Amino acid sequence: MSRKSTSEYSQSDSIENKNEWEFNWPNTADYNFNYYHLLDITAKEGIGKNTDPNARIAIVGAGVAGIAAARELFRCGFTKIDIYEASERIGGRLYSIPAENQHVCFEYGAMRIPFFPKPGSKNSVTDYYCNYFNITTQDFPNPGSHVADTGIFMHEGRGPIPDMNRKPVMDIWKKEDQMPPLEILQRVYKKWAHFADIIQKEVAPIYAKGGQTWLDYWHHVVSHYWDKDFADLVYEPAIDSYDPAKPGFFGGLGMDEEEAWVFYVIGAGDGGWGAFFYVGSLYPIRTLIFGYGTNHQVIQGRFTKDGQYNPGPNHEEAVVDSIGNSLPTPHYMGVQSIPESLFFMPVESAHVENISLYEALSHPDYDINLYLNTPAKVVMNAHPRVFIGSDVAGSYYDAAIMTSPTWALQMSMDFVGFEPDVLPFSVVNSIKVSHWITSCKVFYPLKECYWEKTDIPQLMMTDSFIQGVYGYKVETESIKDEPGVLLVSYTWEDDAAKMLSIADDQELAKKCLYELDRILLKSSNVKRKISPFVDMSKPMIIHWAKKPTYAGCSKLYRERMWNENYALYTYNQNYSDKSSLYFAGDGYSLESGWFEPALRTALDSVCKVLKNTNGEFSKNFDYDKVYPKISDWSPEKYSS
Repeated sequence: MSRKSTSEYSQSDSIENKNEWEFNWPNTADYNFNYYHLLDITAKEGIGKNTDPNARIAIVGAGVAGIAAARELFRCGFTKIDIYEASERIGGRLYSIPAENQHVCFEYGAMRIPFFPKPGSKNSVTDYYCNYFNITTQDFPNPGSHVADTGIFMHEGRGPIPDMNRKPVMDIWKKEDQMPPLEILQRVYKKWAHFADIIQKEVAPIYAKGGQTWLDYWHHVVSHYWDKDFADLVYEPAIDSYDPAKPGFFGGLGMDEEEAWVFYVIGAGDGGWGAFFYVGSLYPIRTLIFGYGTNHQVIQGRFTKDGQYNPGPNHEEAVVDSIGNSLPTPHYMGVQSIPESLFFMPVESAHVENISLYEALSHPDYDINLYLNTPAKVVMNAHPRVFIGSDVAGSYYDAAIMTSPTWALQMSMDFVGFEPDVLPFSVVNSIKVSHWITSCKVFYPLKECYWEKTDIPQLMMTDSFIQGVYGYKVETESIKDEPGVLLVSYTWEDDAAKMLSIADDQELAKKCLYELDRILLKSSNVKRKISPFVDMSKPMIIHWAKKPTYAGCSKLYRERMWNENYALYTYNQNYSDKSSLYFAGDGYSLESGWFEPALRTALDSVCKVLKNTNGEFSKNFDYDKVYPKISDWSPEKYSS
């Protein structure tokens, strides 16, 4: 790496935790259990063994959490599984559409994927499944990173602090430069780097000790920051050095209004932070400082070591669900290659045949079903079972794993018979007050790779309505000359909602492209259009606000929401044995917005289902001894 992006200041090298059942630094703050290790040591057999051949499991939602849970339960010998999916596809917000005649995808959902801190670290579930399925990656071109040049256009080219005496310019942050251009950008960069460096220096060695030592320290951190939003943290005065007498207090970024606006629009090596300014400050602390913002990767898909495209089973075949609905054929490219591999690639197991979940749909010895276009509408308590009903199917189940986004859970399903002793008001309230943001992406396929042929920077950050601009492509040893795709506008929250004002998506795409042309022509150091490099006939647009079965793009949380978040996060531990109901997916985690938490909560549900249905765990996994419990703790009660 030629330089360090600010989003990588917390990365450094992984610090080993001597407890094999805990992940290494950097990683999750609240619940550290090494699921990579669990999957690795049970790879040939399954996490455990189902001891009840009549046990029936429902999974609501076929996103990556639902499909991962189904696969791991099947490996454990659960052979009666019904998967209810409200949309026409699997994968959820892992949503990749291959560009025509290329190996790159329009990534409608998750796009920049962290690997804690890099692929091959064996420090995340994502890394495990990518290794297992031979899914390859490359560095993602983040704004301000070492991967690509980034153009910065603010105030009509007059600069982050507008200077009416200069010609309109697109300021260029060269990928080989450690620091961004312009003094104001450098101040912002240094302030974020200073804050991140203080945290890394203090947190990393304590995290490596693990266990209660780490949790006690983390509770100190929470007590300082849980009641602040991110904007508070940006304006909070910085500290020169850490004071051990105030454990867990790292100060703030210490920015003034000009600096905060630059950070809002441009960020400091990781893209603008505007959509996150008014969420709880623990969200960026968790996601950036504890590993979720480091070493972002493009998921290429299934490729061989020498870079040859290597699709898996059922590629380009007509595939259907259990009631005859057409299922999109797996393409094994992009982020969606992970749920596709989970569903279409065969399992290894000591308890079932080594076939895929898809093959199990039609296998005479198994009762595995996938119902597309079939939203679950009724969830009824019939303890020790639970009833799930839809328009086309319904049954009583020994366990029901709910992976739908929390808003969809509240607005699309009726919960019947769940009294507060099994579904407490605190959990219901957490679902009600959850905050989801939306996103809009406007893509075009490229005819030529513009950043290799012109001085147009590969990435651009603007204060225009188009916000972020990304050019990217897949490159392997065997694939080097494809043109790639242009994400001409990447917006979040209010900026994404503005895009809904143009009803015709074709017109929206043109408006975005013409706006980028205008910006480039106005920039005296570029003065050329990007549109000649673009295939204007094939725009690709997604508005997550228009996707009712997802009800948003990413769950975040406001300040002072610790207790509400923990009520939902601890539900599986505290109540699933009484209700037969389980929650999995990033919406039920504490690091929402990344799919790694979706995989971890899915595996937690599998472990809890095995435990609560009297299954047997693998001889390599002593659940009662090594699987940690989440402590009952709230910041108001904390005393140092």
